[in-house]
Amino acid sequence: MTIVRMYLQSPDFKRPTHYREAWWEEETKEFVLHYGKVGEIGTTKVESVSKPNEAETLLSSFLEQCQNDSYVDVDQIVQENCTVTIKQKGQDPTSVEFTNAEKFLQEYTALLAWRGIGAVQDWQAVPGQGKFVFEVRSVHRNKAMKLASQAIQKTDIRADRLSMEGR
Repeated sequence: MTIVRMYLQSPDFKRPTHYREAWWEEETKEFVLHYGKVGEIGTTKVESVSKPNEAETLLSSFLEQCQNDSYVDVDQIVQENCTVTIKQKGQDPTSVEFTNAEKFLQEYTALLAWRGIGAVQDWQAVPGQGKFVFEVRSVHRNKAMKLASQAIQKTDIRADRLSMEGR
């Protein structure tokens, strides 16, 4: 699946204000368009598209329209990195802690993506150090960090085990 992700970067603002993204899900034969204001849940439109070449044409048209509307590719936007850390009870994660970390990852990824804020780039349990570390790349670090606090609520992990650091 190829996702085309674009942002509107106005010279009057430090960060992008709006986002648009589109992709085709081959398994479900759905072309998905998702757009909105950065930091808010966007609007999603889904269209049935059964042929791959038709989906490619739609993605190309989407990209062209975005460029005509002064949107730029996500790679052309200044993004900020932050690290989210969840402390474990011991030096190595238990199976329950690992399951909760996966729940956190799923929830956090969705919160970031559906608001056009960013993505978890990588995550791992750090052996012998008693923590999970999530590396995040975002167009708005403060909003990304705030969403980590929301994501932790969907797990059985105590909120005081969560810490965040911007870079």
